Amino acid sequence: MSLKIYLVTAFISLLFAGIAWFVDAKISFGILLSSLFSLVNMLMLSASMKMVIKNKDTGYGALIIGNIIRLTLLMIVIYIAIKNPQIFNIIGVAIGFTLFLIALVADAISKRKG
Repeated sequence: MSLKIYLVTAFISLLFAGIAWFVDAKISFGILLSSLFSLVNMLMLSASMKMVIKNKDTGYGALIIGNIIRLTLLMIVIYIAIKNPQIFNIIGVAIGFTLFLIALVADAISKRKG
């Protein structure tokens, strides 16, 4: 993914969080928490894929370790949201997780047509 997609998605996340603030601040905090995780997740995934593509002799060990780290971070974010319901709403967390996935699909579709 390009830097433009990261910036646009981060802006959309902030926009969603701002709109959700008027509904419930906990939803807004959930969107921000999971959007931050999703940004880190996408950056880690992109870096590990570039490394494997560039160095074919490294094998898939780097991908496996990267996936374990990314899934561990995902569990930590969900754990934080569940243990602190007075701060984070789990629906907001789910919305924040999906924003970067939607951006990834939109980027793939735009590259396919263009």
